Formats: sequence, structure tokens, C-alpha cells
Amino acid sequence: MGQYAGERQISLFEALFEQGVEASLATRQLEPLRTFGEFINRIRFRAGRGETGQPVPAAEPAGVILDDLLSAIQYERYLYDTLDEKAAQSRWQNVLELVGWLKRKADADSMGLLDLVQHVALVTMLERGDEQEPDAVKLSTLHASKGLEYPHVYLLGVEEGLLPHMGRDDEDVDPTKVADALASRIQEERRLMYVGITRAQRSLHLSWCQKRRRAREDLVREPSRFIEEMGLSAAELQLQPDTLSPKNRLDMLRAMLNKTS
Repeated sequence: MGQYAGERQISLFEALFEQGVEASLATRQLEPLRTFGEFINRIRFRAGRGETGQPVPAAEPAGVILDDLLSAIQYERYLYDTLDEKAAQSRWQNVLELVGWLKRKADADSMGLLDLVQHVALVTMLERGDEQEPDAVKLSTLHASKGLEYPHVYLLGVEEGLLPHMGRDDEDVDPTKVADALASRIQEERRLMYVGITRAQRSLHLSWCQKRRRAREDLVREPSRFIEEMGLSAAELQLQPDTLSPKNRLDMLRAMLNKTS
């Protein structure tokens, strides 16, 4: 779809609804994308802007749209399905506090959702300031880091299933070509790994989980094959000890505070 949009010189979102894109994507791939696009258009219309970019007369209150948006994406359910109850409850409470602040801000300043989003984006940009090299941790995806360099780089999740990423095999691929498709995907992931490790100027740190929780199930993970390809043997990997108990973790934090006091 990216190639189609580029040839037409339109955005990916605009290309999504053109008939010509149907030749570039299988129906089973295009339908969920269009469903998502239609959802975005409905939110945009309710916020006071039609599909053509022209304002519509009756924009709904920002708070109502935010509540419906949270309900539609089922983020609360996602948290409780992927995290333990205490962690999920904590994260969901943070979301509710943020949404509550946004609602109060919108009501106090009589802002619709579009004005509210622009206001928050502007405040965030101003708070960041004009510093070229702020003394802070930068979070980035591997794709977004292309062409950039940092003194110290930490790559997280360097494990089988994540890097290289193992998605579901494309059902449209000829069964006789599955092996070739998999090899091609691994090679692309290997290039992505190369991008990550070459961002580091002074030090590079790789990490992976021994266990990862998914849908309330603990799954054993293995270090990425790319680590071995870098010449690092399993014996050189520093494995973390078993998870500390809450009491031991508290004792460790107290010891750290005593050292700094």
C-alpha cells in the first residue's frame, strides 16, 4: 500500500479508501484496515471535522468522545489480559487520571477534542524546549533510529519471537514458498538488528526476557539468534537472578537510599 500511495502522491490514509489499492492488498488484509479507517473518520466527524476537512456544525464534547474511544479500543480489557491484576489496575488508574484531567481542561477552556489535542501537543513541545541534546533517555523504535547515533544504546527484547519478529505466516503465500518467505523475513529482521547495534557510539547493551507474560500465561523465552551471530556465546550472557520478593526489593531500595543520604 505504501508503494501505491507513493505513486499516487497521497497519504496512506487516503490510499486506504481508493479502489486501486485493492490490487495491492488481499481482501483479508484490506478489510480490517478499512474498518479502522472508518472508525477514525467517525471520531473525526464527531470531533467537528468531516472527511473533507471542513468543520461540521455540531461537534460533540471532548469528554464524551474520549469515553467512547476508551470503550471502543478495550484498553482496560487488554491490560487485565496481559498483566497481573495489580499492575493492570495501576496502569488503568493512570489512564483514568489522564483522561479525567483532559476532560476538566476541555470543560474549563471550552475546547473540543481537536483544540484539546492541539493544545496538549503545543504544551508538550514547549516543555521540551529547544535543547538539541537534552540530558534524558530517548525511547525509539529501530525503524525511527535510522540515521541517528547515541553515546549509549540499550536494545530491549532481543529474543526469539520479537527480534526476529515471528508473526503469522501469510496465508496467501504459496505453501511451496513458505521457507523462502521466512528466510526473507529473517534477513530483513537481521538488517534491522544491524541498524540497532550500529546506533551506539560508546556502549551497547542487549537484553531479553527469560519469561514473558502473555494472556495470563508465562512463556519461556530464548535469546535471539542474532546474539550468537554477533559472536556472543550463551556463557557470556549475564542472567538475572530470580525475581526479587517485594520485601527483598524494598530492602534493596532502602539500602540504596542509605548510601545516597
